[in-house]
Amino acid sequence: MSLFVKGRSYYFTRVKDTYVEEGTVYITLFARLLVKTAAKTKTTWVEIEEVKWEQASGKLQGMHNSMHTYLISENIFLELLRVSAVCHRELYFLTPIYQTKKRVQLK
Repeated sequence: MSLFVKGRSYYFTRVKDTYVEEGTVYITLFARLLVKTAAKTKTTWVEIEEVKWEQASGKLQGMHNSMHTYLISENIFLELLRVSAVCHRELYFLTPIYQTKKRVQLK
């Protein structure tokens, strides 16, 4: 059965957050692609990484701690799924073409 049928919604979520553990600052990066129907939610790809603050780029350090969730088209979803297989780190910084967006500020 295909994942791509009517009545499904496609979402891309990316999160950047920081925390301190034993005096060391870490950045947590999270990205997920999921498909929702009225009956269930299915994650098709997810990745989480942690980076020490001093090893992170200035661009990454400067990003706000926040969670972005995008409602995207099936075509954009398929492209992001393809990107996740070859260079998933790009998804932590990507803002896709979206139908709606929700942003939650963290800390």
